[in-house]
Amino acid sequence: MTESFRLVDQGDRRVLEVAGGAYTTRYSARVVNLLIARKGARRAPPYFEFKETRGRRFLAPLVAYLQAQGLTGLRVLEVGCSFGHMTEYLAEQPLVAALTTFDTDAAFVEITRLKVDELRLDVVREVRHLDQEATRRLPWADAAFDLVLAIGVVEHLPVRARRHQVDEYYRVLAPGGHIAVLDTPNRWFPLETHSVGLPLVQWLPPPLAWRYARLCRPRRYGAVGLDEFVADGTGWRNATFAECLPSGGMAGLVDVTEAAGFGFRFFRDTARSRTRRAVLPVFAVAARALQAMGRPPSLALPYLNLVFRKPA
Repeated sequence: MTESFRLVDQGDRRVLEVAGGAYTTRYSARVVNLLIARKGARRAPPYFEFKETRGRRFLAPLVAYLQAQGLTGLRVLEVGCSFGHMTEYLAEQPLVAALTTFDTDAAFVEITRLKVDELRLDVVREVRHLDQEATRRLPWADAAFDLVLAIGVVEHLPVRARRHQVDEYYRVLAPGGHIAVLDTPNRWFPLETHSVGLPLVQWLPPPLAWRYARLCRPRRYGAVGLDEFVADGTGWRNATFAECLPSGGMAGLVDVTEAAGFGFRFFRDTARSRTRRAVLPVFAVAARALQAMGRPPSLALPYLNLVFRKPA
């Protein structure tokens, strides 16, 4: 069913009118229409603000940490450009000298390339489209980048290829460089908060998880078949801490997650809801207990936000 919408050009901005709301953006009509073609008119408006919401939320602490380390002239690889909102944010940071990004979604690659041209994001060297098979061996040399970012990515990787794909992120990371694996839902947290939103669903075999979702979320999953539910990219199975690491685990890596403002610090500092603020003391106790055992505090959290350094 085609969604009814109207896009009004007001010179320096566009206004998308859909479902009784009016949403303003600085993006061009070409960008907005491509986004609507990819996501639909009703789902498009949140993307207008993603640079300042998701971009600033996840990247501002990392940029501040890297600047405090005196790092400049960084060669950056962004894994999964999506709508290009993180690309935009990164391109404006003085410590970034060259930015490369890719995605397996051809429509998002087209949008990001258009934004790079229209917004004159000169530090962006390449926006490449790669299929899933190509991401098992990235087309860049060993140690090609000083910073690798995978934000909201690992949980969407096909389970059959995930190990190869994540290993590639570490292969292209230069000695002395940093990798940030952010906004990754933690499989071992009892409540799945990323996709289905049900307790323990991510621990079940796919056929049982599908039936559970259809029973408890009939409006969303009642008409969804099993093949669609388990398709690549759905993300409901989340990701483990080990899946965010290379095959060798923590060997050869330094965990700077908490120092960089992520892990429990990030969970605490970004707590906005009354519920999350109320349960912060519980999570603080769990995080301290894990630290005392020499384990990452992030293991106790619903989302993994991790930063590692590869020693020089």
